[in-house]
Amino acid sequence: MSTSIGQNNFENQLEDMVRSFVQEKLETVMKEEMNQFFEENPELKNYKNGSYGRQLDTKYGRIEDLQVPRDRDNAFQTEMFQPYQRYEQWLGETIVTMYHKGMSTREIGNFLEHILGHAYAPGTISNITDVVIEDIRAWQERPLQKRYA
Repeated sequence: MSTSIGQNNFENQLEDMVRSFVQEKLETVMKEEMNQFFEENPELKNYKNGSYGRQLDTKYGRIEDLQVPRDRDNAFQTEMFQPYQRYEQWLGETIVTMYHKGMSTREIGNFLEHILGHAYAPGTISNITDVVIEDIRAWQERPLQKRYA
């Protein structure tokens, strides 16, 4: 089955719409988190200080300019992701699982490029797996049963 140029364009538009919807909802949730944070901590004499842009890789693709709210004293931190996190948890788990299965870092990078639309360098993938290297070593050195079903 071949896809026409029109269908490809439609799929790209649909993907862009989903990413913009996800971005809008993430930004709304983070703003509400910040408002709630200041309501729960009235003793903080802190002021909102706009937002900063960052990118975040989600299962819906890369969000290029996600606006994360901030305050002057940097007391607020969103629960959506860690301060320097650039990808959702599922991505790290997926990389580790593929690494466990014996895929090379370059193969993993090619797979992620196909899924997310951009490539991760083999070094980046290696850094992600280094975070859980002890778990990987324990899995590789686990005692094997005599017989598998």
